[in-house]
Amino acid sequence: MNFIAGFILMMSGSREKESFWFFCALLTKRKIAEPIMGGLNGFFSDGFPTLLKYVRVFHNLFEYHMPELHEHMIDIPDLLWINKWFQTCFLYSFPLGLCIRIWDNILADGTKFFFKAALGILRLVESELILLDFGEINEYFKSFITNDSSYKLLPDYEKIITEAHKFKITDDQID
Repeated sequence: MNFIAGFILMMSGSREKESFWFFCALLTKRKIAEPIMGGLNGFFSDGFPTLLKYVRVFHNLFEYHMPELHEHMIDIPDLLWINKWFQTCFLYSFPLGLCIRIWDNILADGTKFFFKAALGILRLVESELILLDFGEINEYFKSFITNDSSYKLLPDYEKIITEAHKFKITDDQID
């Protein structure tokens, strides 16, 4: 939660009151019109109900869109990657520039973009991941934030966002 609060505070120019109310709005589920904002409150509640739901839905979408890679990564604990990506809204695992673009799209398209962003990233590095074993995949994911040159660098941010928008995800697939 501190990653999210810190990011909001930084993006608001350290305006605390504005940041507080924005953070409160993120925690609240609302559907005034499209897009649906699922609310992140259950990402931090006891038992992490919303986070676990997002991870379950993600795995269903991942298996549907990239079955070979999903099967290859099935034994990698969610805590090492997808839980971290979602619970920190990508802030812990990715460069700030990409996080800003992901957040732009989450605010525009709703929390459904969590799934699209994760799938877009995986699609663009799929050919690399399929060649790596469990330990190497974990190190590969860590290299996204450290820019470790022993692995292919993360694709261009706009390419990731474009790829993410190619995934069509309906509300029925999420509920």
